[in-house]
Amino acid sequence: MRILVDTSVWVDFFNGHRSREADTLARCIEEREDIATCGVILAEFFQGIRRREDLRALEAYFREMPSLAPRDPDTYLAAAALFRNLRAKGVTVRSTIDCLIARLAEEHDTLILARDRDLAAILGSGLCRARPAHVL
Repeated sequence: MRILVDTSVWVDFFNGHRSREADTLARCIEEREDIATCGVILAEFFQGIRRREDLRALEAYFREMPSLAPRDPDTYLAAAALFRNLRAKGVTVRSTIDCLIARLAEEHDTLILARDRDLAAILGSGLCRARPAHVL
């Protein structure tokens, strides 16, 4: 099954920060699992790249990766509805981006690998059918 890897995990992985999620990503890469990204994850990850010499190789790697595309405007409207429904249920998320990532994963029947408390709250809320990827 395809796995959408969140920015939080990519940052840990490329910065050498040991986490269960980064270790899972390393295993997924090694075993050539079907890893995907999306536009907002690309933007978040690449805005933090400091070393120019890393850019070219990373851009090439991410360009080869499948990218989940939103359905305009449906995906965005669904992400906003998810945000409102979470708030009504007493679940506060800090960013609409996490709601968008969850909806993209749901629409594309993709697992999510993340080390992010907001995505954990979204996935555990019962308001989204996206599922977390198994973590080692």
